[in-house]
Amino acid sequence: MSNDMLLVEGQSKGSRLRKIWFVVVLFLILVIGVIVFYYLFNKDLNFETYKTVVGKTTENSLGSLTLNEVIVDDNQILLNATFKPENDTLFDYQIFFFPQVLINGKEFTVRNGGQSIAQSDKTYTIYSSVKLSELPKDETLNLDIRYNDWNGKKAIDEPWNFQVEASQKQLQNDRNVFSVKKKLKLIDGQQITIDRVVSTPISTTIYFHSDTALLNNAIQFNIQSTSGELWRLNAAYPLNEDNTKWGVRLDALYLTEKTYYLIPIATDGNELGSKIKMTKK
Repeated sequence: MSNDMLLVEGQSKGSRLRKIWFVVVLFLILVIGVIVFYYLFNKDLNFETYKTVVGKTTENSLGSLTLNEVIVDDNQILLNATFKPENDTLFDYQIFFFPQVLINGKEFTVRNGGQSIAQSDKTYTIYSSVKLSELPKDETLNLDIRYNDWNGKKAIDEPWNFQVEASQKQLQNDRNVFSVKKKLKLIDGQQITIDRVVSTPISTTIYFHSDTALLNNAIQFNIQSTSGELWRLNAAYPLNEDNTKWGVRLDALYLTEKTYYLIPIATDGNELGSKIKMTKK
């Protein structure tokens, strides 16, 4: 990975979980991550339909932050901002902002991630991914975006705040939902139910749940097309504090055919069962 680009993620609910995920953040800084934000915001790709251009700037003692664009995805908000620190603000690509996003006045955030990319000594592009437990079905969403977190451990005294109206009408039209409703026993004896797979032009997400909290998340998935093309989805994240609802997402994958096969696998790559047929509703 280049020195000017890193991917980090952290939990947002509960102080204990927050501390745990900050340790994860520090660990992820040391490993190679898959960078997807470039592809999602690259002007050469046709995501313009799903973007809300903002172009608003706010300032505080740390510097000025311009919110450039917002993309609403399936249970996910993607943000693109430009930060210009003040001369006495010590900032580099290893510092990250974790924004809080209220949607229609409510908090749905379950996980926060992002990248800081140095454009020059005094200009940085800040990409953020806010994963949500759910997303209201309204075509227009009122977003209250607050950049109030410095590196996952320090509150910003004067947060950068933005009020944005973002449309998800086109995304709702282009979203493909595949019904699964399949129970599966994991290698540790626990049982989960794979509910559905949701695919948009931006990402594909598998949703599953368990009756009791998962003791560990030793499960990954392959998705296979009828022609044999294969995609790996891993790194599931909880959608509630009880650890009974989960999502696992792969960015830049759009499933447009009517039928695919879902293959649950253990972290060692061994299949946990036969292929599961999933059909677009």
